[in-house]
This record gives sequence, structure tokens and C-alpha cells, in this order.
Amino acid sequence: MNGPLAGIRGIVLTQAWAGAFCTEMLGLLGADIVQVEVRKRPDSWRGDYHAPMAKMLQGIPTAEHPWNCNALYNSVNLNKRCITLDLQTPEGLDVFKRLLPFADVVAENFSPRVLGNLGLGYDVMKAINPRVILCSLSAYGRGGPWENVPGIGGTIEPTSGMSALLGYPDGPPMNSGQMYPDAVAGLHALSAILTALHHRNRSGHGQYIDLSMQEANLVQIGDAALEYQLTGSVRGRMGNRHHTFAPHGIFRCAGDDRWVALACESDDQWGGLCVAAGHDDWRSDPRLAMNDARKANEDALEATINVWTREWDRDALVAHLRNAGVTVAPVLTAQELAADGRLRERGVVVEVGHDEAGRWPQVASPLHFSRTPATDVRPAPLLGQHTAEVLSELLGMGRADYEQLVAEGISGMGPPD
Repeated sequence: MNGPLAGIRGIVLTQAWAGAFCTEMLGLLGADIVQVEVRKRPDSWRGDYHAPMAKMLQGIPTAEHPWNCNALYNSVNLNKRCITLDLQTPEGLDVFKRLLPFADVVAENFSPRVLGNLGLGYDVMKAINPRVILCSLSAYGRGGPWENVPGIGGTIEPTSGMSALLGYPDGPPMNSGQMYPDAVAGLHALSAILTALHHRNRSGHGQYIDLSMQEANLVQIGDAALEYQLTGSVRGRMGNRHHTFAPHGIFRCAGDDRWVALACESDDQWGGLCVAAGHDDWRSDPRLAMNDARKANEDALEATINVWTREWDRDALVAHLRNAGVTVAPVLTAQELAADGRLRERGVVVEVGHDEAGRWPQVASPLHFSRTPATDVRPAPLLGQHTAEVLSELLGMGRADYEQLVAEGISGMGPPD
């Protein structure tokens, strides 16, 4: 591996999205990420062993096992090696503890009680490896009244206050529909781990990171939270509008479900939009001439713009407005985003060949480094694919001892016998 984290190793217990995304980013920066999974309870993003193969993969001869082909799992586990160990057995727990001296980072996103129940709290890990950094991502962090309340992105959105801001003025609070808090928490955890590694380089000491998904996502709406603390005012929902600028929204174009996003942050920009639209009458309309007036008449403003944008092809309109210096972008589908030329040119979206699922576009790292380029992008691992390799490489374990772990159901590939 190459990149700024080359030489760093993570022995991680992350799963689903938040934790898996965090450790994937470590891997994309060059760290050797060894993901520990359990055969009898696979990662929820691998899916159930009895799930059918996805329709788009049914014609691919190598796509044999649905749990190795799930697009969710394969999208957030790039650049990892996967081993399987049953940590609820003394033998599996012993192997994991023997791996700890080789770990710079351990990360997990269980409920706070799980590591303690396994006998793997930070004190235990620190006694084995004083330099280890343990990052725990949980819904609400340790020690509070909600410590053992489980949570996922869809429940963190409302409890962090984010859902209160999502929706339309005349409608109820809404979720984003994308489990957005998982990605936010994963990036916060990544930043915390990088900071801890920097601290360790200076001090020689590891540390424990207790990350709450709820608190990480509260940061994303910190201005609204601070407004409430200082004034007691609860900010209302605004749809796609901005609390200062107008226009600021999504506007329909010709065709089926085709839209553009556009915004004007000043009266000069509004004047540019009027010229591009060929509507000097908009600038002479007292309801629309100045930003304060546009904000006061935003329904009429948006209706006026929508009449004009509906006459245009989406991409033609974007090109026309960009040439006029207007802030505008097309609203893209997921398929269009994956095919975006700029993202591919920058190496954010890359084609990755998977051992079973075949070749598909995946989102890699948006970070580029001049002195330590991270260019390796490897596919997500098969379940248990690297167990024998990792145990031999780090512990010197022979094939016979590995096969014994498999025979006892502690390790292996695929579902338990």
C-alpha cells in the first residue's frame, strides 16, 4: 500500500456504514486495515446468507455468494483484508489478543456494553499494547442516560435535531432518506483517529476515543443549536431555501423529473440571472428587484423562475447559466453521479473489479497528496478471505492450526456449517 498512512495497521471490528466507512477511509489513505468479522452473524451490510442474488448480478458467472456481492458492503470496505474470528470463544478471543500488538488502531461501532462483555475493554487492550488507539463509535457515547440505546443513521437524524430542520414550512420534520449521520460520524471518527496518531507520534501514548454519532451530527447543525441556546428561538423548516439569499432552490426543467439547483447570493448575481433569462422585467418588478423584497415574496419569485426553467432542457440550461456566471448545477441521479466525468477524472469515482461481483464504479478517496500519493484502490474482501494470510503473516500460524480454527467453527469462509 502507498499513501500517508502506509505502515499503519488497523485491527478493526467495524460494520454497517459509520464504522466501516471510517476504516475504509483509513485504508484508502494507505493503512493496512484488517477487518474482523464473525461467520455466524455476518455484517448487516453483507446481508442474510439466504438472501437472493441481486438482479443486476445474476448474469455474472463469478457472482456465487450474495453475502460477498452486496453493493452496500462492497461500497464501504475498499482496501481492507477480512478475517473471521468468533470472539465469544476462548480460542477466538485469544487469537484476537495475540493480534493486538500489531495494531496501531482498533475501531468498533458496537453498543458500549459489547466490548466489556467480551472482555476487550480499553484497559485490557492498553495492557497488551500501550500504544494502541481504540476508537468506539456508538449512537450516544458512553456514560450518558442513553448509553445503551441502539441507534442508526435514521434514528440519529431526529435525536440530533437534524430532522427538525429538514422538510417544508407547511410540513412535518423529515429524514434525509440517506442515513446521512453514518457518513458524518465516520468522518468525525477518521479525524479523531488521525489526531490521535499525530499525538502518539509526539508523545508515544495511545488513547481511547469515545465518539457519539448524535454529538457528531449536532455539530452539523451547530448554528441552529447555538441560535436556540442564545435566543430560545427554534429555527423553522425551509425546504431548499436559504435563510438569507433568494432565489435559492431546486427548479423543474423540461422532461420527466429533471431539475436544476440555482442560487443568487447578491443583487448583482440576480441581475446576471435576469439577463441570462432575457427577463429585464424581473429586475424592474419591485417585488423582485432587491434581495429583501425577493425574500418577502419568495413564493412568487420561485413560481416566476419555474415558469421559465420548465421550458429548458436541464443540461442546456446549466451550460447557459454557467456561461452567464450564475451559480447553478444539475440535480443528478445516482447513476449520473457515478458517471460524472469530473469525479472520474479526479479519481473519486473509480472502476473496481471484485472477485465475485465483477467490475463496478466505486467511490474512493477525494483526498490527494503531493508527497504521499494514495493511489491503490482494492475491492472489498470476501468473507474470511484473508484469515490464513493474516494469521500466518502476523502470528506465524501454520496451515494446520488455521484449519483447526475452521474445524471448530471459530474461523473460515462463508456461513457456518
